[in-house]
Amino acid sequence: MRYLGMDVHAKSTVWCLVDAQGAVASEGRIATTAPALAALVRGLGKEEELLAGQEVGTLTYLVHDAVTAAGTTLLSFNAQQLRSIAASRKKTDRRDAYWIAKALQAGMYPHPVYVPTGEIRELRARLSQRRVLHADYNRWRYRARSYLRAGGYPVAPGVTALRAALAENATTRSAPPSLTDAVALCRRQEAVLRAELAQLDAALRSRAGEVEAIQRLMTVPGIGPFTATMIYAWVGDVRRFPHAKQLAAYAGLVPAVRQSGSTLHVGGITKQGAPALRATLVQAAHVLLSRCRGAEASPLQAIGLRIRGTRGRRKIAVVAVARHLLRIAYYILRDGTTYDAHRLGTMTDAA
Repeated sequence: MRYLGMDVHAKSTVWCLVDAQGAVASEGRIATTAPALAALVRGLGKEEELLAGQEVGTLTYLVHDAVTAAGTTLLSFNAQQLRSIAASRKKTDRRDAYWIAKALQAGMYPHPVYVPTGEIRELRARLSQRRVLHADYNRWRYRARSYLRAGGYPVAPGVTALRAALAENATTRSAPPSLTDAVALCRRQEAVLRAELAQLDAALRSRAGEVEAIQRLMTVPGIGPFTATMIYAWVGDVRRFPHAKQLAAYAGLVPAVRQSGSTLHVGGITKQGAPALRATLVQAAHVLLSRCRGAEASPLQAIGLRIRGTRGRRKIAVVAVARHLLRIAYYILRDGTTYDAHRLGTMTDAA
């Protein structure tokens, strides 16, 4: 077995090959293109089996597809975690490639990052596009509100009040031309982005209706098509998590623990892993606690109310409910079942 470390950049990739004893066998630089990467691993893997590694970046999918298509196993690592293992004052592309290969050879590397393929990758791409569009849409709304406030036209909170103020400003003649032009620009940009969001949301809803696992996730109170699609896409292959607690840790919804000797400190949640999944689950927990009605939502709401207590710990309760939602989603995906409020209610009463 030989080990290939690759330090990937936009134009070129620096690589280093070490043997089973950890000695450098060869190294070099190639263009970061699919044909060049495939030719590299085919050539290096002729004589002996090859294991390759890279740091996660914008070109992760390109490198992963090219290398795995050539028949070589590729492990992808979080760059920050990998660099903490091989911290050095001297940092070059050659040394980065060497330390990736050396970590593979020694077996002292962090947990590899899951690289999705096929349907999961497509859903993640669409969800990322939606997140960017939604951020731009909100940005233009904030700009319009700022322009109106600066021009002496304060707007009440809420989207409805903002749209009414924008329509009024467009028809009034007392506003200065600079303000009218600025607000008109915001309205045009918002309209375009709103149309793009509606089109993308329709495509996501249509795709969600075709995936049976997403439909089963939607049986959980507080989880709609968008949240269910987010969970399904970011969890991917649920079998890579041996238990529900590890999935919660992947979403950064578990408390940070610092223990040394007899001292034990439990802090806030780690906020590591998948920030988009975590934010979506917290939003779903808010909806569950404040808007859901009926017997199906009662067991989960009881969990939140018990944690909240009488001390106003609403944020802690919301995060706890978000973690419970993800744990339920884990069992639904793993076992192919649907949400059962009766079972959860029995467990809650027993606790």
